[in-house]
Amino acid sequence: MDNFRKSVRAFDAFPKTQPTHQVRSEKGGLSTVVVVFLSLFILWMEIGGFIDSEIDHQFSVDDNVVKELKINMDILVAMPCQFIHTNVLDITDDRLMASEFLNYEGMNFFVPNRYSVNEHRNPLVNTPDLSEIMRDGLRADFSVKSLRVNTGGPACHIFGSIPVNKVSGDFHITAKGLGYRDASQVPWEALNFTHVITEFSFGDFYPFVNNPLDFTVQTTPENGVLYSYFLSVVPTAYKKLGVEIETTQFSVNLVKKTFEPMRGTPGISFKYDFEPIKLHVEERRIPFLQFLFNLATICCGLLVVYGWAYKLFDQVMSLLFGKKFTAWGAELTPSLLDDDTKYERLA
Repeated sequence: MDNFRKSVRAFDAFPKTQPTHQVRSEKGGLSTVVVVFLSLFILWMEIGGFIDSEIDHQFSVDDNVVKELKINMDILVAMPCQFIHTNVLDITDDRLMASEFLNYEGMNFFVPNRYSVNEHRNPLVNTPDLSEIMRDGLRADFSVKSLRVNTGGPACHIFGSIPVNKVSGDFHITAKGLGYRDASQVPWEALNFTHVITEFSFGDFYPFVNNPLDFTVQTTPENGVLYSYFLSVVPTAYKKLGVEIETTQFSVNLVKKTFEPMRGTPGISFKYDFEPIKLHVEERRIPFLQFLFNLATICCGLLVVYGWAYKLFDQVMSLLFGKKFTAWGAELTPSLLDDDTKYERLA
């Protein structure tokens, strides 16, 4: 048993070079410094990647069965409120009198600073950053409903939320007597569908989250103009550190058309369609043990590659410049005979 223990202690699966056969060199020291700095750089990159995590975007079929959702809006139209009709008509021919849910406030028309005026909107969906949603994702609701204030003012401030079926539909703002029967009809000369959009979104109302139509303005000197916004709505879920926010994003395509007097129905139309897919935006981090394994694997691989690269470089330089190159910068090893000095390098 004692012999077996001595054999195990003496056993060396990875035999090493004896110190008496090793010689230090400037090349070896320089290469060691390079490897150390490279290892520290990779370590810094891996730790930074682990802390910062990564943002994962995944599409899936929208299996969330929701019959209704809200359309949130804050729009200023350059016409008196008493001239305006607001309605919703969806693909099922279900008509909703939106005026029963929205608030009308008469006021002077104005264009706020830093709003985009008559600019072409990008028709592609622009997904907000996860950090932006988590920072600004404070849900709110309009505090009033069906409010009517100064409806005879020169412009009409329309704001509030309306419940709609989650199917394709059309929310439109028109003038009384045009498109729908009404006891009165607005004169053609009084039409002006110049408008300012401060908020237009679907689902829960997040007032601090920007949407494609927010802070936009469309102006026109003509009376019979129809603004048709074609919206493609994609449900979106954001998740970070266990917090999940359900919202929507949409693409916009604007078509502008001008009618001759009494030959069409001017107004502002928002034609929306819900996509059958859902976007998931989630912050992901690898497990800590996996991070340690990755780090160990990279460092070990770096050492192996370094060893082979050093040997290959030494062999190539030896073939090109002779064996004297391998002895460059080597530490002298004194011997019994001064002229019989041997050079050995530290591999």
